[in-house]
Amino acid sequence: MKIAYFKVLLAVSLLIVFKTYGNSNKNFKANKSSASIIYSFPSSLSNFEYEVNLGPSTNQTFNINDGSSLNRPYTVTAPAGFEVSISSSSGFNTTITIPGETIDSGNVVVYIRLASGLSINTYSGNLSISAPDATVESVYYPPVNEQISLSGEVSRKTTSWNGTAWNNDAPNSSDIAIISSGYSTLLDGNFSAWSLEIAPGVQLTIDDNTFVEIETNVVVNGTLSVTSSGAFVQNDDSASFTVNTGGEAYVSKTTSALNKWYDYTYWSSPVSNATVEDVFSFSNPNYRYWFNAENFLDVYEEIDNTNSFVAGHDDIDDDGDDWTLLNNADLLAPGVGYATTHSSAGFISGNSYSYIFSGPFNTGTISTPIYYNGDNGDKDWNFIGNPYPSAISVDDFFNENSTVVGNAIYLWSHATPPNTTGSGNETLNFSADDYAIINAGSGEIAGGSSVIPNRYIPSGQGFFVQGMANGNVVFNNAMRMKDDTSNNQFFRQSSSSIADKLWLNLTSDNGVFNQILVAYVDGATDGNDGSAYDAPRFLSSGSAAMIYSTIANETDTKYAIQGKAISSLNTQESITIGFYTSITEATVYTFSIAKKQGDFMSNNPVFIKDNLLGITHNLIESDYAFTSNTGNFMDRFEVVFSAETLGTNDESSQHGIVIKELDKDSIEFSSNSADKIETLHLYNIEGKRIYDKKINNFNGVINVSHLSVGAYVAQVALENGAMISEKLIKRE
Repeated sequence: MKIAYFKVLLAVSLLIVFKTYGNSNKNFKANKSSASIIYSFPSSLSNFEYEVNLGPSTNQTFNINDGSSLNRPYTVTAPAGFEVSISSSSGFNTTITIPGETIDSGNVVVYIRLASGLSINTYSGNLSISAPDATVESVYYPPVNEQISLSGEVSRKTTSWNGTAWNNDAPNSSDIAIISSGYSTLLDGNFSAWSLEIAPGVQLTIDDNTFVEIETNVVVNGTLSVTSSGAFVQNDDSASFTVNTGGEAYVSKTTSALNKWYDYTYWSSPVSNATVEDVFSFSNPNYRYWFNAENFLDVYEEIDNTNSFVAGHDDIDDDGDDWTLLNNADLLAPGVGYATTHSSAGFISGNSYSYIFSGPFNTGTISTPIYYNGDNGDKDWNFIGNPYPSAISVDDFFNENSTVVGNAIYLWSHATPPNTTGSGNETLNFSADDYAIINAGSGEIAGGSSVIPNRYIPSGQGFFVQGMANGNVVFNNAMRMKDDTSNNQFFRQSSSSIADKLWLNLTSDNGVFNQILVAYVDGATDGNDGSAYDAPRFLSSGSAAMIYSTIANETDTKYAIQGKAISSLNTQESITIGFYTSITEATVYTFSIAKKQGDFMSNNPVFIKDNLLGITHNLIESDYAFTSNTGNFMDRFEVVFSAETLGTNDESSQHGIVIKELDKDSIEFSSNSADKIETLHLYNIEGKRIYDKKINNFNGVINVSHLSVGAYVAQVALENGAMISEKLIKRE
C-alpha cells in the first residue's frame, strides 16, 4: 500500500502528497484514510527590538514546507506591532497569503519583524499560520492552525553627554540621558529627559535660573548639584531617586542678606535623611526651631509684651510651647518648616550665607500633618514648607489642599529689628509686618523686603498656613515648576484683561514698611469671602506701624489683602484705609503706590484722602506724607478715584511748593508757578493746627524757633484754590 509509504515521509516534512486539495471534510467517507501531519514551526520568537524612530527591527524567520503537489494556500497573520513577508526587504504586511503554487515549489521562508513607527513599548502576541484541509487520493489532510509566540520592544533613545556634545542628539522627555562628563546648565543648557544617570566621578550642576526636568527615575553615581535658584524636577510621582555608593546629591540654598545674626530664615528640606547638624552646622544651635502646631492655642491677647492679657486673639500661642528647639540628630522631615538664625561667630552684617542640603532629592507624593484645635476664633497656624529642589505653584497647592488649610500663605521676609513692645513670648519680638502674603483669589503683597512675591514657593522655603481641619496637606510632582523663571521675583503683567488691583505702601523716615492689596476679582464680594480673597494680617500685634483695610461690620479684623466685587469699582468707589502706630518719636509717614494693574487702575487717578486734615492728594503724581499721634485710626484715610466728586482740587504736580531752610529758626516757602501762596497752615504730629499765615501778612518766611524738634506737615493753599501738602522736619 502507498499510504504507509506516505506516512513515513510525513515524519520528516510538513506534508507529502500531490494532486488537488479541497475541503472534503463534509464528504469524507469511512473507507478513506486520514494522514497524520507533524509540523516543525518554532513555538516562539523573541528579542525583536529597535530604538524609537529607528525601526523596523531586524528580521527573524521560520519555514513553511507543505511537501509537493498539495497545492493549498497558507495565510500568515501577525499580532499588533509586527509584520510579515516572504521577501526580506519588501512586501511586509500584517497579513499575507502564500499561494499553493509557491508552497508546492519547495521550502518557503517567512520573514517577520517589528514594524517601524511604533511608540516606545513592549509588544507581544501570537502569530497565526493557517491552511485549509485537503484530500489527495483518498487520503485526508486536516487544516493547518498553528501559532508562534512573538515578543519584542521599541526602546528609548539613549544619549550621552561627552563633555562637548550629546552623542545621539540632545535628549527630550522620551529619552534616556547619561551624563558621562561634566555638565553645567549655565554653559551647556537646560534639558529634559525620560530618565537620568550620572556616571561615577562626573558632576551635573544646575545653576541659578536654569532647570533639568526628568520624567521618571534618577541614578546618581557621581555628583548632582543644584544652586540656590536652580530647579530640578521629576514628574512621575512613582519615580525613584537613587544615590549609589560614591555618589552625592545636594542643594545649596542661600539666605537673604542678613543685617543681624539673629535674623531668622524659614527653611524646608528638599532632600531626605538630612539631619539638623548636617544642614544647619553654621546656624546658632540655640535658635533652631520647628513649630509644634498641635500645641498652638490663642484665646488671649497680650498687651504690649507686658504679660498682661485680655480675652481675644493676637496670633501668638498663649503659653509659648509652640516653637520647639531642634536637636542635632533630628531628621529634617519633608514638607515641614524650620526656622534658624546664623551663628554669631564671624557674622558680617549684610552678607548672605549658604547652607547645603545633602541627600536623595525628595520626589513624589509627600504628606505633612495639619493641626486644627477647633472653632475658638484663633487662626490655627501651621508651619510647613516646599519639600522639593524646585519651586512649586501656589495655585496648584491651594487646589490640592483647600479643604485642609486656608487659601493664604505667609512667607517670612525679614527686615524689621525686634523690639520690646511687640507682643510675643520673648523679651524682644519681631514684627509680623515682615510677612509677605499670597492668597488664592486676590493676589500678593510684599513683606518687610518690599518685594511683591510671585505665585511660586521657592525650593527649600518654609511658610505658614492656617489649619482648617485635622488632616494632611499633600505635595506632589504636578505642583513642581519646570522652567527657569519661577524663582524670579520680578513680577510683570501687561494684559489689558487682567484684574484691577492696587498695592499701597506705608513707609516712614525711621524704617517702617507695610503694604496692602485691594483686588477687584471674579468670585470676590465686598464682604468676607474667606482667606482665598480676604487675608488678615499675621501676628498683627507685633507691628510698630501699619495700614490695613476693613470689611463692613468686621472692624476688629485688619486685612492685608482684600478682594472686592468687580462691580464695585467705579469713580465713586471709596476704600477705607485704617492706620495704626505705636511709635512715639517724631515720624513722617508716607503713602505711595507700590504697583497697580488693570484698565481702571491704569486709566484713572488714585487719590488718598486724609479726613483729619481735609486733604485729598493724587498718589499718581506724588507720594503723600503725614504725621500722626500714636493710636489706631480706622477711618482717617480713604482711597478714592475722583477728586471732583469730593469737591477738592489737588494740583500739586502743576503748582509745586519749594521749601528752603534759611537757618535753624527760619523756613522759606515759595511757589514755582504763577499761582502764589495764599495761606499756610502747619500741623504737628498729633494733627493739630499750630500755625496760620495769610498772604496779606506773609512774606514767604516763617519763624519756627518756638517749635520743638520733630515732624510737621505744611498745608499750602494757592490763589487758584489748589491745596498742597508738604512735609518738613525741625531737627534742632
